[in-house]
Amino acid sequence: MGDTELIEKLKNDPEGGIRELTRLYGGLLEAVVRGTGLPEADVEAAVADTVSEFWLGLDSFDPRRGTVRGYLCAMARHNALDILRARRPSEPLDEAAPDPEPGPEERAQEAQRRREVLEAVKGLGEPDREIVVRKYYLSQSSAQIGRALGMTADNVDVRAHRAVKKLRSKLGEEENG
Repeated sequence: MGDTELIEKLKNDPEGGIRELTRLYGGLLEAVVRGTGLPEADVEAAVADTVSEFWLGLDSFDPRRGTVRGYLCAMARHNALDILRARRPSEPLDEAAPDPEPGPEERAQEAQRRREVLEAVKGLGEPDREIVVRKYYLSQSSAQIGRALGMTADNVDVRAHRAVKKLRSKLGEEENG
């Protein structure tokens, strides 16, 4: 599956798209994260954060600037180094290695975008907000969410899809208006 098809799948079928992204790049992302020296106990969380951040910031991905693979690798490395910095703030980290991370302006824009997405998620009504948080931030399955909220997995999927469309619409209006 190419980048364009993967992006479309993530937009049209988020759960299936995330599964496909994880199938294609999960092992690579784990290797990138491990390469930073992150403790094994944190590897899975860093990879999950990378996948969810990529999906939440999908509209900011520009295929003219690189591939999904490269973007994910840089994001995974950045997430792992953030975890390391939080644990060991006084130790220098990998100063000799080339830095594929975005510059300060791009990082600030990404952080602002994440804040906007989180605010938009907070603005969703219940149970949509809880579904989005559980599904895309906590990586819970539709069946798990359904059990917790007293819904069917199919209903969770439908509500998640509609909530994502609502979020994309709201975020698009804020950027253009």
